[in-house]
Amino acid sequence: MPAGSTEAEPRRQTVPGRPPPADSRRPGRLYRSQQRLRTLGPDTLLAVYIVLLLLVPARLVVASIGATGTVANLFLLASLMWYAVSWLMRRIAPAPHTRPPRVALLLYAVAVLLAYVAVGRRTADVSEYSAADRALLQLLIWLPLLLLATSLTEYRQIDRLLRLFVRCCAVVAVVAMLEFLLKQSLTAWIVIPGLSSNTTAELVTRGDFVRPTATASHSLELATTQVIALPFAIQQAFHGDGVKAWKRWLPVALIALSSVMTVSRTSVVGLAVVMLVLLPTWPARRVGHTFLMLIPALGATRVLVPGLVGTLIGLFSAMLDGGDNSTQSRTATSADVGEFLDGHLWFGRGPGTFLPEMYRFTDNQYLLAMLEIGVVGLIAIVGLYVTTIHCGGAGRRRSTDPARRETGQAFVAVGFVMLVVTATFDTLSFPIVAGSTFLMMGLSGAYLSVARRERARIGDLPQ
Repeated sequence: MPAGSTEAEPRRQTVPGRPPPADSRRPGRLYRSQQRLRTLGPDTLLAVYIVLLLLVPARLVVASIGATGTVANLFLLASLMWYAVSWLMRRIAPAPHTRPPRVALLLYAVAVLLAYVAVGRRTADVSEYSAADRALLQLLIWLPLLLLATSLTEYRQIDRLLRLFVRCCAVVAVVAMLEFLLKQSLTAWIVIPGLSSNTTAELVTRGDFVRPTATASHSLELATTQVIALPFAIQQAFHGDGVKAWKRWLPVALIALSSVMTVSRTSVVGLAVVMLVLLPTWPARRVGHTFLMLIPALGATRVLVPGLVGTLIGLFSAMLDGGDNSTQSRTATSADVGEFLDGHLWFGRGPGTFLPEMYRFTDNQYLLAMLEIGVVGLIAIVGLYVTTIHCGGAGRRRSTDPARRETGQAFVAVGFVMLVVTATFDTLSFPIVAGSTFLMMGLSGAYLSVARRERARIGDLPQ
């Protein structure tokens, strides 16, 4: 018997003419697990994150962390450790030409850190110090999201993640529409051991309609997420070769209709922005078909959901007449916060410290940013959205494939939507909208990276 062998080994040896033992033909469970971990990549982690972000109720959090402690955010913290280890082992690195989104995040992080120093230089309440600490934790959570997204190197990875995002939003749309029709929450029964609900699961009403939330923590969060998904759903519907038409356009209809069913001005404004950005890039024939489809769609909405269109029109009429309570509250808040800016104009009062229970709701992310992280932070937030627009537009100009060009225009639409709806509520305070914002910025950076590298390879070819 050779040195180092055991008595069992001769029985495992292959006998000529007989199949090898079963345990030698199939790798062991430990070996398969090691191989799965070895092949784990940023696209897989982002896919898991998208599912957790959109399908697990955002109201379920770790109580000690607060709204930041969602399942999706906890997964991102674990992903940060994976990214750090993989980066040290040189298994992963940011893709080339992805500097714009990373610089935008860096500027935002600098603004938050300066505001964190500012809160330490004034006499603040204990709850404000705790809120500032949670804001730093939230910043740490967004870091791996952007690092993972900007590590993608192939368009098919980006496209697969965007398709998953749209499918999850379509599922959420079905839940929201059922809540609208049944007038009750369908996610209130969901309980995860160790997590608690940080908001009420009861639905609020506006006029004669219930405002659904599905897995979001507020109807405005649901509306904005659906509007973010809509331009990609349209792109996938136009370029879903080999897929039946109804399967391609069903997500578009579900997402658009569910956003309107939130009975919010934000959804209507967001839908308008999406169409205003997309329509100028479409051929005239497609634009004509779109308007021909919108007319019966509006008629069907009036028949199937009587009163909904009139309620939405009434919301805008009331806003213009100045008789809407929500508009009056926002206007009064904007006029009364000047005193809180004294001495804190540039760097703010501290991230996350303008607590509603101590001060008031602002319902405006720009105004909230002015108060908490100052003018520097406000510019940094605008920079996040402008970066998404830039990456989408620049990538579109470098792409020749029609489907990829429309993906770039969809990123542009998302950037403009966020620029506009951020003035209607505190977008970055809601985990799904905030996560979607940084996810889209990272994916747009990866999209631009792919377009630049492919354009460079085409340029190297002899003309």
